[in-house]
Amino acid sequence: MHKTRAKNSLTALLTFIFAIVFGVSTFCGYAFAASESIEGVNDDKSVHYISVYDEDKKINIRSDATTVREVLLRAEIVLNSGDKVEPSLDEKIASEDFNINIYRARDVIVLDGYHKKHVRTASTTPEEIATDAGVELLDADVVELVPYNSLLESGKTTAYSVKRAKTVNINFYGKNVTVRTQKNTINELLKEQEIDTNTEKNWVSMPLKTKISDGMHFIIQPQGVQTITAEENISYSEKTIQDYDMEYGKRSIVKYGELGKKTVTYEVNMKDGKELSRKVLSVIVTKEPVTQEVKVGMKLNLPSGSHEDWMAAAGISASDYGYVNYIISHESSWRPNASNGRYFGLYQTSQSRLINDCGGNWVNDPVCQLRSATGYATSRYGSWANAYSRWRAQGWW
Repeated sequence: MHKTRAKNSLTALLTFIFAIVFGVSTFCGYAFAASESIEGVNDDKSVHYISVYDEDKKINIRSDATTVREVLLRAEIVLNSGDKVEPSLDEKIASEDFNINIYRARDVIVLDGYHKKHVRTASTTPEEIATDAGVELLDADVVELVPYNSLLESGKTTAYSVKRAKTVNINFYGKNVTVRTQKNTINELLKEQEIDTNTEKNWVSMPLKTKISDGMHFIIQPQGVQTITAEENISYSEKTIQDYDMEYGKRSIVKYGELGKKTVTYEVNMKDGKELSRKVLSVIVTKEPVTQEVKVGMKLNLPSGSHEDWMAAAGISASDYGYVNYIISHESSWRPNASNGRYFGLYQTSQSRLINDCGGNWVNDPVCQLRSATGYATSRYGSWANAYSRWRAQGWW
């Protein structure tokens, strides 16, 4: 009887334990089913496994949301002003395994020389942060994270500092180039630019150990015999067209000239920056010059009357007319605008003398030119008669 009672007690205990285990399993299954129902997730192929990286947190989500925006809304992940999301909020969930990165905006300080800028940004690289602060970065400029000792002012112990590159002007093999660099010496700069620093190959106008300063200039020339090709201009000529309907002295360009172009190859021997010799190897004209055509006014507004009338108006004595006529005829053929490029006017004197005696319109004033000639004849020879004798003797006066 005791054995039967004990057996019945064991059976009852096992039944109770089974009931508890079955109940817990049923409850857990129901709870999981309820969670799926809340998220609206089904078992078809539209379900995605999504990892959201929010700063130092990783959130795993199983969802059938179709865009990044929908995923974050369902997960109740709030974005603040300035936060960035990659991919963009409207990006489609295109794969079963999908990653979303959230970069939270924060307040940072950017130092650019004497300028300090505060910016709220979610960018991660120093260059992007500087750009967000409105700092224009040029070639070879770098941005570094540095200690910042104004904790009371900003609550920050670090800042992003812009280190500006130095500008260096180099005359390299005859061509001017400008480079920007963070290097400290000319030697370091040349290695950075992959320029041979062997002094037997290249001559540098400053010692290689010279420290680089902003705006500095130096020259690099090849040593020994080099072949150099240069593009050079060819000057154009000018064709003069005399226009007797245009007032004397005026010019009008009928056709503008154009410079020609040629490619010249030289053999140049250089030593320590000095050119020892240069020889032309070849010349190829790539563009012929265009001649410039210019109209030159030849029309004179001379006073009426004969040459004798002019001499009379100039106050020359009638007894000297013969002397004057001989000299002026041989000097200019009585042309007030006569010129040989050096001497001008009726009696072929300097242009400055004519301008001084007769003003800027001397070419149209033969009477004044004759007065000027009389002054020259009497001051140099004493009289027109003596001037005539000298001219006959030597062929000039």
